[in-house]
Amino acid sequence: MESDMGRLLDVLGNRTRRKILILLTRRPYYVSELSQELGVGQKAVLEHLRILKSVGLVEERTERIPRGRPRKYYAISRGFRLEVMLTPYLFGTELYEPKGRGKGVLYEEARSIIKSTEPLDEKLRDLVDFLDELEEKLDETMRLKSELEEVRLLVETYIENLMRRTYTEDERTFEALFKEIKARLPKDLREKIEGF
Repeated sequence: MESDMGRLLDVLGNRTRRKILILLTRRPYYVSELSQELGVGQKAVLEHLRILKSVGLVEERTERIPRGRPRKYYAISRGFRLEVMLTPYLFGTELYEPKGRGKGVLYEEARSIIKSTEPLDEKLRDLVDFLDELEEKLDETMRLKSELEEVRLLVETYIENLMRRTYTEDERTFEALFKEIKARLPKDLREKIEGF
């Protein structure tokens, strides 16, 4: 791991490679665009991209365009946070990568469309269709979330009322019941009941 970290630090130590990464955070680029933006020759850009690819920071994909040859685009392949700690007594690095986020079926479907080599116009239509599907799923999820919140409020209110009634009728039963369910109650509801 330490040698991987050292390699990553070496790669990121180059100013041109950092500029390439900054550009790629905006959108995917092809080599001649990067060359033009950076004022660096295409061969040099290709070498920097090869190095960035070798440590897994960028990936490439080829897209067909309606006219002309297919283009190879480069994009950021993974996100992470790198921390370097330096004190008079310690030097260390830590790499944090998101775990499990964005790796579900929808994510993979989106990646598949993005990485496809179909003509640009077809890919664009597929992406817009996929975006429509995502919007529908988000709307449904929001409706479900709203319903779940309403039902949760109903159940919490009923639990509070039952516990209040039990407290006024039989404090011993209240204590036994509360002891049994206390750890499973949401914090706000638990605090309300503790205030009886």
